Amino acid sequence: MRSKCVFVVAFVAAFTLGTAETAFADNDATGSIGAVQTGNVSVTPSVGAGQAGAAAAASAPTSVAGTGNNTASNSVGAVQVGGGNTSSNSVGSVQSSPVSSTPSASAGAADNNASASVPITVGGGGSNSASNSTGATQVGGGNTAAGSGGAAQVGSASAAPAVGASFLGEAFSASAPVGVAGSGNDAADSNGAVQVGGGNTAARSFLAVQSGAVTVGSTAGAGGMTASNPVAVGGDGGNSASDSAGAVQVAGGNTSSGSAGTVQSGPVTAGPSVTTNGAPGPGGTTLAAAGTPAAGAGTTASPAGTTASTADTTTLGERETAAVPSDQNRVPLGVSTPDRSVLGGLPVTGLGLLLFVILGLALCATGLGIRGRARACA
Repeated sequence: MRSKCVFVVAFVAAFTLGTAETAFADNDATGSIGAVQTGNVSVTPSVGAGQAGAAAAASAPTSVAGTGNNTASNSVGAVQVGGGNTSSNSVGSVQSSPVSSTPSASAGAADNNASASVPITVGGGGSNSASNSTGATQVGGGNTAAGSGGAAQVGSASAAPAVGASFLGEAFSASAPVGVAGSGNDAADSNGAVQVGGGNTAARSFLAVQSGAVTVGSTAGAGGMTASNPVAVGGDGGNSASDSAGAVQVAGGNTSSGSAGTVQSGPVTAGPSVTTNGAPGPGGTTLAAAGTPAAGAGTTASPAGTTASTADTTTLGERETAAVPSDQNRVPLGVSTPDRSVLGGLPVTGLGLLLFVILGLALCATGLGIRGRARACA
């Protein structure tokens, strides 16, 4: 009997721990006015229907979750969602923990079906802190805005919309993943700073716009053929704009100190490709080699109305030689050269000159003969 009781207690404890959700964050608003705070939030709305062999369903699980407590001390109009958000001596700060959502929909009838999904994730690890700031907006995690005005900070973000369908035995698919990588944004004593991704630092700057490494890829497939076009803008390290105004930095490894109106970007690469049944494109060739630099990243685009030659290419820095005309082929300036294509022929028509000379002589001989006979008869 005692062993049965122990088993029941152990089962209840294991079941409770296995089904327990994330603990709610503690909210603390000390000396604040108009503070709105909520812990981790998770919802999973869904709907489905089916009739006469046809079915459809849709769902949109969404969650806002973070670690730690929400604290708004001596602040006005602070809004904090999730956990790990801190706002001290701030006005109008909005803070959110990492957000993830995976809406999807599907439908099918008579062996034909279609589906679509758009998974979205914003934010990574870390917490949000807005101290002595005005109008700070922080989404995700690892964002810090101290003594700033109008700072907008978003953690690493990714979205991967995809669609698929099967119709009459043929499969079709398409996807377009997009991502901005990085970790940690810092806007200290800055005004109007916009930071996306991570690894961005704006100290004592005005209207700085910074973004982590960006990746964009589109893929489509049908009937055993797949086409893709991945594009990446990225560099090593983070972005730093100190004591600058109007700095725009994309990707990573960019530094702007004491500058105005600076625009910086990391390297840009693109790798379009087409494959058929897992092999390179039609004829066993790849339509475009992966890793090709995109226009604007160290390459010069051809002017409109011209055709770029791809048969004979010359590496930048190499010299080209051309044959020099000899003295026999040179023509003095102002002297026209005869057109050798019409020599021995009449102008315009180009008919043979010799034929007309013989014909003229024959007519002259005939005329002289007729004239001689007329005189003899007289």
